[in-house]
Amino acid sequence: MSSCSLRARVIRALCISAAALAACVTAASPAGATAEVQFREQCGYLGWGEYRHCDGGTGSRVDLDVEDIWGNLYRYCVGPGTTDLQPVIRWRVTGAWWNGGVGCIPGFEGPA
Repeated sequence: MSSCSLRARVIRALCISAAALAACVTAASPAGATAEVQFREQCGYLGWGEYRHCDGGTGSRVDLDVEDIWGNLYRYCVGPGTTDLQPVIRWRVTGAWWNGGVGCIPGFEGPA
């Protein structure tokens, strides 16, 4: 057996394994899921005053610390999904993060 035919067999075996892996991953993915959709659905502060709370289907609500352009901190409770924090806070929102609180009532809670 020559080294060329051995190399061809190894490459063929690797290609078949890669194709089988791709088929398994595709079958395990939710219908219509793509890398682009998953990228758009990131969790946390999205910019422009929007925050996405990914709860994994539990329906949980979490407390956030929200920072404006002047460094002032506010408390805001959000439920699952995307929440626009900007309309309630007077100055431009520059960041938001979970502060550890859970089970709050959704909405603006005031200065931190």
